[in-house]
Amino acid sequence: MSKAHIFNIQRYSLHDGPGIRTLFFLKGCSLHCDWCSNPEGIRSGPQVSYNKLLCEGCGVCLNCPNGAVYADPEKGFTTKESGCIGCGWCADHCPTQARTMWGEWIDTSEIVRKAARDKVFYATSGGGITLGGGDPVLQSDAAFAILKESKENGLNTAIETAGYYGFEKLSALLPYCDTLFFDIKAWDPMIHRRVAGGDPEMIKQNIGKTNAYIDAADRKPEWVIRLPILPGYNYRLWDFEPLAEFLKTFGNVTQVEIMPFHNFGVTKYEKLNRDYILKDNVNTQPEEVEDYLKVLIGHGLNAHIMSW
Repeated sequence: MSKAHIFNIQRYSLHDGPGIRTLFFLKGCSLHCDWCSNPEGIRSGPQVSYNKLLCEGCGVCLNCPNGAVYADPEKGFTTKESGCIGCGWCADHCPTQARTMWGEWIDTSEIVRKAARDKVFYATSGGGITLGGGDPVLQSDAAFAILKESKENGLNTAIETAGYYGFEKLSALLPYCDTLFFDIKAWDPMIHRRVAGGDPEMIKQNIGKTNAYIDAADRKPEWVIRLPILPGYNYRLWDFEPLAEFLKTFGNVTQVEIMPFHNFGVTKYEKLNRDYILKDNVNTQPEEVEDYLKVLIGHGLNAHIMSW
């Protein structure tokens, strides 16, 4: 039986596919976006979360067998990411649960069973199960097992991906996917490498391969391109002209969603002892990206601004 490495489960999700959904967050991502709201999902292994507000200062965690915990006058009992192997010793011995673990291995069949508990809500809303992350495609064997068994149980399925991997990982999942969300983090290659890492050319190639796959498939998923935007940071307005020209060549793209920047994940960086370089940026308002939307619509794309 296969297992998936899950770091969160969100029931009654309304922004990750049609209807009411159960969203499973799988660990591991090949990119590292500056604005990521799930930094605990980037690394593929388990990680320690430290909530200073719950800490009573007992110092038990300083006995970490790997010497990965030290006392910081401002941050409290801090974990050295380079020294932590994610063994969970400190979390197991913390009397106040100030230290907890992000990441749990769960049988894929158990994941489907958890999702199926809300079948009544899916039936009335058109919802189902969504795999997010991180990037679930990086756990392709586990994602395949979950999606296939979900379809066998009559569940609507969706996946959210950044598209940065060999296409064979995604192509194995598409026959069992009802909705595909595919991000483009930036258009300019230099900006993409700076704010998200990776070569955007691979992502563009995978978009082309996805379009060709859907063209040839008997069963065609809904395909949504998502564009996270912090104006002037990862996208400039003039980037949207070539981006729109690129997207309109793929006839199987059903929607394009603009996702205004938000800093909802800032407290997670604190718990991971990581700097969040965008913590002082205010949330982007819908009116700030209306000109971006006009470019997409002007090129004939079915586009809208996503609201949080």
